[in-house]
Amino acid sequence: MGPRIAVVAHQGVLADESQAFRDVFRRVPGAEVVTVGERIGVVGGPGGAQVVAVTMRDVGRVDVVVVPGGLGSHHHNEIAWWIMASEPTWIVTSSTGSALLAAAGLLRGRTAATHWLAGPLLERHGVHVARERLVVDPPYVTCSGMASATAAALAVIDRLGAGLGAAVRASLAAVPPADEPVCDAPSRYRPRRGRPAPAGPAPVRRAVPSWRPRAGTVVDVELDER
Repeated sequence: MGPRIAVVAHQGVLADESQAFRDVFRRVPGAEVVTVGERIGVVGGPGGAQVVAVTMRDVGRVDVVVVPGGLGSHHHNEIAWWIMASEPTWIVTSSTGSALLAAAGLLRGRTAATHWLAGPLLERHGVHVARERLVVDPPYVTCSGMASATAAALAVIDRLGAGLGAAVRASLAAVPPADEPVCDAPSRYRPRRGRPAPAGPAPVRRAVPSWRPRAGTVVDVELDER
């Protein structure tokens, strides 16, 4: 049996980020990708509507939860509570999806990528905001937006099982998504001078280069809290 992947939808969720994640995760051999929400039906958001096929309380076991960004994401605490209760192996989020997790306290003391405008909001909730577009801090994988959604999904797939990442990359090369995201720039987030360090333990960075990546380069930052 392949992994079970739940893509969360709520009113205001971004259609392009949702579809970018589905395009990649559906290529995992044997994977089941389902759209979940608070109630069954259609929810609207920038770029188009999402159809919730099953409620969060009824979806059962999931291996990966995907939290795309959206308008007012940080107000949806019910999604964060469900994530805590379901205990997935991985949680991957893009742009303001990390604000949803931060507002519920799930990222306190951790390092996360986010949309550059959401950086101050994450800091208020005790999150170390990365300048990189992609951060892996198990069990969380966060990225700055649609441009890095494919890389974030692949970072999770690489850790789901041996050979899965290679199979998905081969599929992407053969039949790319219709609107495949293009990684075009590092995050523009910059912390304000004099801003106090967030509360909570500081993660230990294990593979952070001293150089700054060129535009278009994905940096996979492994983190460890000890």
